[in-house]
Amino acid sequence: MIKIRSVIKVFPLIIWAVLLFACSQKHNTEPDPPPPAAFQGVRVYIISMGDLHEYSGKLAQYRTLVKNIRDTATHVYTVLAGDFFMVHRRYDVKRCDGQTDMKVAPDLKVPKDSNQHKAGLAMARLTEFLEFDAIVPGNHDWTYGIAMLNRPGLKPKLVGCNIAEPSHLAKNYLPFYSESGHYTLNLIGVAGNDDIHAQAGETVTVYSITTSTSLNKIRSATGTGNMNVLITHLPDQDDAAAFSKICNTRGEPLFDVLCGGHTHASYAKMKSGAVYIKAGLYGTFAGLTCLWWDTVRHEVVKKTTRMVCLGELIPDQETMILIDSLHSVYPHYP
Repeated sequence: MIKIRSVIKVFPLIIWAVLLFACSQKHNTEPDPPPPAAFQGVRVYIISMGDLHEYSGKLAQYRTLVKNIRDTATHVYTVLAGDFFMVHRRYDVKRCDGQTDMKVAPDLKVPKDSNQHKAGLAMARLTEFLEFDAIVPGNHDWTYGIAMLNRPGLKPKLVGCNIAEPSHLAKNYLPFYSESGHYTLNLIGVAGNDDIHAQAGETVTVYSITTSTSLNKIRSATGTGNMNVLITHLPDQDDAAAFSKICNTRGEPLFDVLCGGHTHASYAKMKSGAVYIKAGLYGTFAGLTCLWWDTVRHEVVKKTTRMVCLGELIPDQETMILIDSLHSVYPHYP
């Protein structure tokens, strides 16, 4: 009788665990619905994040997401929409079912021998390890100076059509050509530009997206790609300017996706025929966008997008080992 009662007590927990595992597996192995019968082409995935602010908390789950998508898809690209540097402990973080109350302390130049600078070094190493395909510098990413962004694992990934000085820092965009899918995908950057770099003592010139210089560079970049992803670290009104000014003669955006950062918002929606996605704060969310590229018609025939709550995924063990080692070497790294 005792054994039966024990089983009865434990049984609901077993059911709960099975359901939780099934839910996690669904999130991990079903990134998108199957293509329609008439579709002849490939699905191109864009996995996006932003506003990490040196927080390592969900980056192991993010790597799990990337691995699982790549297990089921060939055409997968990852982008980081700025502010991977500079933590602020006064944020009330938006979780999967909550809101963000943003309270930011003033930014100051960070001394190289400070604990904060060491935390920046840890974040640089982790960002390099995650191997994003393209990274746009956010306003906080200037805080440690150009030397930190010049790291060999970061600089080749940096994009920013609006970065004028130093001119050698970032490319306007990074192009990717697929032999199997017969397409060119451009990852185009627009960096954050609210003068925090001046407080860091750096000689940096970053134009607004609305200047003719920035707009001409972005339009030129979109003209060379079958698919274009705009990665921005801008306020909402500047993202809105992108949708209204970077258009063809019919008023349609010249880009297929805008992956944004800076505002710490978390949403995925369609706007004017393009995907508009922002993936939150501290790595709580990732954005998962799919472009259905028809290899016969040579055009995008469908776009789908959604947010993924990373807390629902199992952490990648290799990433966890790295994070633990960084915490031991840089104890102030959150």
